Order: sequence, then structure tokens, then C-alpha cells
Amino acid sequence: MRKNLLILLLLIIVQSCQSDLLIDNKSIIEKIDKLKFSKTTFEVSIDDNENIIDTLSIEKIKTGKNEIVLYKWKEHKNKYGKTTKQTYYRNNEDLFYQLTDFGTGDWKLEYETFVNKDNVIDKAQMVNIESKSSDTIFMKYNYSYNSKGKKETLSITSDSDSDSINSVNLTKFNDNEKPEFGIQIVNNDTLEISRMKYLNGNIIQLTHEYKEPFKVNRYDYDINKNLKSSTTFKKVNDSIIKSSEYIYEYSNLENLERILINDFENDTIM
Repeated sequence: MRKNLLILLLLIIVQSCQSDLLIDNKSIIEKIDKLKFSKTTFEVSIDDNENIIDTLSIEKIKTGKNEIVLYKWKEHKNKYGKTTKQTYYRNNEDLFYQLTDFGTGDWKLEYETFVNKDNVIDKAQMVNIESKSSDTIFMKYNYSYNSKGKKETLSITSDSDSDSINSVNLTKFNDNEKPEFGIQIVNNDTLEISRMKYLNGNIIQLTHEYKEPFKVNRYDYDINKNLKSSTTFKKVNDSIIKSSEYIYEYSNLENLERILINDFENDTIM
């Protein structure tokens, strides 16, 4: 189960691309660690009188020049207790290091990307760290380009150092070099299909379709790139139903104020 989850988490992250490693990630991390936090966000549940019932998550960020996010620390509840995730970004907003602690005391995931001399992600690895063992998945990034030198496709091939699980993640880019279609294949089995829609260069819809069990997650964004809603569809018998919907309400362009949750399967609203 953890192996399958490891593969899925690995392939959710689709960024840019092996030559020799020229940039030392550790030195970048050390610089970011010295920065002060610039923003803290609390996600809480409230009752009808807007009294706080529970704190669901806490997120802290650090920013660099032009308010580009360089670091995120987030803690949220899970079935074991709390999951903590630390994420580091380059100045171009590419994720280059992420450490996830699932709160079990013996299970962590470490993800890291490496760039080539052109500052393009060339390879990556994810380490599944458990109390008595660890397993590493290695990823190789390969691009194809059109006659104008623009990215057309990205193929990420992965293999593990401990078993025969192999995976491929294929991404197709639009004329603006933004991903518009993705497919995730593990051991010759298609597990996920992703589609992206854009308006004036900004994403307006992102859809993930999963095979087993069948599920579709759709994310809709406004013109300011704020998340408007996230909707989950499931298969019940031979019909596709709307399972749940999260609606995001903003008091202004910068501040997420309220999340309305419609649970259609259980006919509840929170």
C-alpha cells in the first residue's frame, strides 16, 4: 500500500528536467532557512455562529524578491495525528526539495530535483524512509521540442532500487509551453489522466481522473488564479455522481476567507 502511495505522490509533482549536477541544493536550503516567515495562515472549522470548532491546518511561508514563494511549512491533521510538509522552491518557483512527515514516527518521504547547466530540471529522486529500511525511486526527465525550440512533451521515467515497479509520466505542452495533458502509467497500467485549461495564459481548470477506484477531481480558478471550487465525482454502480464540492469565498484578492463544503453523498453542508 505504501509503495503504491509512494508512486502516486511521486507522479503528482510534474515540473520541468541528466547532465552533471551544477547547483548545490543544500546551499540554497541553508539560505532559505535563514529567512523569516512572511505569512501564516490558519485553516479552521466554525459553527453557525462563526465560533472556531477546530484548527484543521497551519501554513507558514517565506518569500523572496517580488514576493515569490521560496518555502512553505504546512501541518494538517491525518488519521495518525498530524502530517507535516516542508517544501522549498527555486527563484523560478520550481519545487526542488520536499520532506513529508506523516506523523507515525517511522514514515517520511523525501523528494528532490536536480538541475543541469541550463537551470532545467534534469533528474529527481524520492526516498521512502521507514524505521528499518528505505527505498529510493529515481526519475529521469526527457523533453521533446518543436522547430521553434519550444517544449512539446515531457517524459519522466522512474524505477525503484528495491523492486520491479516502473512508471512513466507523459506531459503534453501547449503553444505557451504550459502543460495541457498528462498521463501516468505504472507497470503498463494507466492510473491517472490530467487535463488543464487556460484563459489568457492563466489556468482556469485542472482535472485529475483516477482509475482505481474511479474518481475525478476538478479544480476551477478565477481570472486572478484564485481557486474558486474543487469538485469530486465518483462512480456508484454504473453512474457518475457528484460526491462533494468545496466552494472558496474571498473577502479580497489576497485573503481566503471561507470554505463551504457540500457533501452530496451524506447530504451535509459544513
